Order: sequence, then C-alpha cells, then structure tokens
Amino acid sequence: MATKKIEARGYILQVAVGGGPTWTPVAGLKTLTYNPGDKDSHTESTDFDSNGQYEEVVLQRGGSLKLEGTRRVDAATGIADPGQAALDALAQGLADNSVGQIRFRYRTEVQWRNWYVTAKAAEQGGGTNDLGKWGVELTRTGAETLTAAP
Repeated sequence: MATKKIEARGYILQVAVGGGPTWTPVAGLKTLTYNPGDKDSHTESTDFDSNGQYEEVVLQRGGSLKLEGTRRVDAATGIADPGQAALDALAQGLADNSVGQIRFRYRTEVQWRNWYVTAKAAEQGGGTNDLGKWGVELTRTGAETLTAAP
C-alpha cells in the first residue's frame, strides 16, 4: 500500500454548543497539536518474580489538543467567532461548567474522535504588526468514543 504525506490543515475540529448540541467549527486555527499520550500514567510492576526484568502497566490513559490561531470576530458586531467563544467560556468554567465536548478528525477519516474536555486559555494578543493571537489547551476527561462522520 502506498502512503502519502498529509497536511496538518486537513484536521477538522468542532465544539458542542447548546443543548442539542450544535457542532460548531472553530475558526482561525493555525496550529492543532494532538498528543494522544498526554496524561498517561505508567506504574512499575517489577517484583522478585520478574527475574531481574523491568515490568510496568499503564493505569491511566489521557490525551490533549493544543490549538493556536488568530482571534476572529464578526466585522459588523465585533462578537467573537462562536467556536472560539465557546472554548473561551469553557476555559473560564468551574465544576460542571468546566467540562465540554469536542469532536475532531482528519478530513479523509470516516469517524469523529469524540472527547469530553477541560480547557485552559493560552496566550492571547500580539505585537504592533501582528494579528491578534488566540489559543486554548484542551485535556481529555474520560474515554474517547468514535462516531461515524457524515
């Protein structure tokens, strides 16, 4: 089977907004960094029965996404892009309001990766001749599920 290189801009990410939910794209992304091994926890399980060979088990799996891009607002109203705004609100939430839903996939994949996530706001702003920076770090909470992509 022949393989080909894929471009990073082919990732699609959506955030759940409202009770439906309505899956809303996040505009302005320049970088999406997927770390499927983040927050994993490995525990050594070596004992006398290991005969001098190291052993371990994984007791926790995790994952994270780091999103960076340009701040996007409606030209007429100045209101933030709905996807960015939803993640900004999540990054300010506490307790039950600190967990939201996202889904993402590469454009040729036939399944969405569905995550419940917590969010941490990243650096914002920029310099005199820069476009406004926007970003968020998302950490998976709970197990990943897969659903068919339309």
